[in-house]
Amino acid sequence: MIIKGNMKYDNHGRKRKVKAVRATRQPQEWKTFEPTDTYKRKTKQYPSLSMGEYKPQEDNSYRQEVSKQYTVSIAYNKGAYQVIPKKDIKHIGK
Repeated sequence: MIIKGNMKYDNHGRKRKVKAVRATRQPQEWKTFEPTDTYKRKTKQYPSLSMGEYKPQEDNSYRQEVSKQYTVSIAYNKGAYQVIPKKDIKHIGK
């Protein structure tokens, strides 16, 4: 991508503010970190919730079998959806 133009103006044609040139700072002397105090909690500490027994998820496979008998479509071109049995699909929108 080739961009032409003056650097005093931004992409939208507005003039940019001129940034003042600052003097460079001298690097500070290196100091090693020494902690002053140990951390102490200010609030009361509560124990975590204990883990219970594992219970497998109940079988919901029957729901898929029942839902295969129905379809979802728009109700008479009005925008709302309705659930229709598979045998009545030919009457959608009439």
